[in-house]
Amino acid sequence: MSDLHPNRNRESSEMNFTSYVKEDFGEQHSSSQYEMKFVPGEIEVARVNNVNLFTTHCTKENKNMDEKEGALVITNFRICFLCKESDQEETTANQKNMFLGKYDVTLSNVDKIVQLTDKKQRAVNPQIKNSSKIETIKIVCKNFRYFTFGFKKAGIGKGKYIADALVKFAFPTKHNLLFLYNYKEKYYSSIRYVNMFDTKCDWVKEIKRCGAESGWRVLTRDRMEIDSSLPMHYVVPRHLSDAEYVNISKSFRNGRSAIWVWSMGNANLVRMAELKPEIASSTIENTLLEHVRKCDPSKKAPQLMELSKLLPRIQEVNLAYLKLRKLCTPETDSDFMAQDSRFQTLLEKTYWLLYVSVCLKQSVEAAKLLMMERTVVLQELNGRDMSCVISSLVQLLLDSSFRTINGFQTLIQKEWICLGHPFSDRFGHVCGGTSDEQSPLFLLFLDCVWQLLNQFPEKFEFSQTFLTSLWDSVFLQIFDTFQFNCETERQIAQLNDRIVLRPVWDWGEQFNDKDIALFTNPLYRKNAFDNLNVCNRTMSQNDSTEKKIASGLMNETTIPPSDIPTISFIEPLCSLKDIEIWQQCYFRWIPFLEIKNGGFPHIDLFNRAVQNNISLLQKLLLGGNISSSEEKLLPSKEFTLNSKNKPEALEEYGTDESKMQFINSFFPFTSNAMYTDFLDILFTNEDFLCDGSIIDSTSLS
Repeated sequence: MSDLHPNRNRESSEMNFTSYVKEDFGEQHSSSQYEMKFVPGEIEVARVNNVNLFTTHCTKENKNMDEKEGALVITNFRICFLCKESDQEETTANQKNMFLGKYDVTLSNVDKIVQLTDKKQRAVNPQIKNSSKIETIKIVCKNFRYFTFGFKKAGIGKGKYIADALVKFAFPTKHNLLFLYNYKEKYYSSIRYVNMFDTKCDWVKEIKRCGAESGWRVLTRDRMEIDSSLPMHYVVPRHLSDAEYVNISKSFRNGRSAIWVWSMGNANLVRMAELKPEIASSTIENTLLEHVRKCDPSKKAPQLMELSKLLPRIQEVNLAYLKLRKLCTPETDSDFMAQDSRFQTLLEKTYWLLYVSVCLKQSVEAAKLLMMERTVVLQELNGRDMSCVISSLVQLLLDSSFRTINGFQTLIQKEWICLGHPFSDRFGHVCGGTSDEQSPLFLLFLDCVWQLLNQFPEKFEFSQTFLTSLWDSVFLQIFDTFQFNCETERQIAQLNDRIVLRPVWDWGEQFNDKDIALFTNPLYRKNAFDNLNVCNRTMSQNDSTEKKIASGLMNETTIPPSDIPTISFIEPLCSLKDIEIWQQCYFRWIPFLEIKNGGFPHIDLFNRAVQNNISLLQKLLLGGNISSSEEKLLPSKEFTLNSKNKPEALEEYGTDESKMQFINSFFPFTSNAMYTDFLDILFTNEDFLCDGSIIDSTSLS
């Protein structure tokens, strides 16, 4: 855990990034022709002009390096490259983060820095003194992005100056040196439908939603304990008193005995840690499992899933991630071309896809047990890592409410944030810990979710762009969501350092409406059954239509009885041959792999246009009015699927040989020379938005 303590000396807490900067770098930056917009609380610590940023555009026939000349700026928040954009680049369509420029990266995202001196490479880190003859610096980011900066035109010693600044500021040794502690802008929440699970009421609502009141209750700790990773409120067996539960929990790692997270009918999903190593007898564990059995009205014995025996260790996951990242961030173009012919073999040897496959398989097994009304207990070493992955996936497989945007955010808030996944340790936000603590389990989870989305696109309200943006947000220290190891650390930082808690779920804080609109999935179909309480459903598929209607399982106005499932279970294909590489997330920074004027975004935008047209036609049929810009998107009366005549919308905005074709395969994360008015019309029509969208339609008017 990081160095947060409620009773630390207030004087020591004043050693924040502001005072840290003034030691060596406070007044050394020179003036520049490039002006920079600073985020409130952001401090410039180093600046060098006449730096070259190298970007590659290569094909099998030829390759060349583009050089952009500008100023390289290091602040307490980010690495920023400032250059003059051409008119064409300024009008391109791509995701624009309000806190980061096109060539910016947060310090938290930096994982590896390499210096090139006299054609020799070596790492830039606090243990090695930097050379005064640095010609090039390469930066590899945790989200697979990479930068190469050249200093030949900048002057002697400028490369070392930047390297020294990066050594000091990119690898903070204390948690209160993170930019989160400096960014204290007032925050006014606009989050409406995400359950944060930071109050007793939030947990009570979830228990009632799942119909688990008879067996489970909310335990509230009477005080905040600095050595506890548990939240202030969590759910325990109802028949145990607080004292009895706490006494049993003392025998388990991190004090984590049975913690309820979800129910379906009589079956419960429970998380627990392993016994402490000094406790040899399994009597206490068996006693706890008996208490869990008593929470089941049918009194069936729970199924214990020992995840440590079924899944890879966190160190193995981290090693797979490092291999995958190395594969996706080649140091040179020649390196990439050399590995191209054996890429699939190298990918297989990372074991990343294997681990995705194994996680999905175990989640399906757990889901099937719950469907058979067997309580499942997920047990792992500390109860904070792989149990987060499997528990979240099980609920996604069974509960369609978690497949909506707000539901998915609620799920992450419950399983990962509230129940204390150690994000700071696993993503190396603070240096000084052992490498064994680092492991991107949250990325592994998001990859598993992408596999589900890829196999069942109509079942999820969110898109892969939403998942990729969520992954990027892990390293944006404006938001507290992914910056702490547990709720206790977050509360201590708020108490001692007056940090402003700003959840990442308020997407309007970092993106505009058009970017947020890409988070929705145009193929999503919310059927009437999804509105029902999936958690408390036990009816078999053979029950009569009359019984279904009486119990509220049927919407009499829409769906015929034969189309109504009894549960909302989706069963993915989990074998390794069925697992695909998440190209948008892992390949988007490799120019060679981008399909020009093609790829999935073309299909996605066409689906959005079709959905938009259906919405507009429905509005017309109901006697509503549409704007002239909306009317342009409607097909003409003569238009049919086989017609050679193009409707006006396709003439002007197009879907084949017109402006829409300039969208590339990694849109919206790379620049696309597209006329953005086509997107404007799609994303400013409030009827296009899915029901329960994160976007308030009033913001689009």
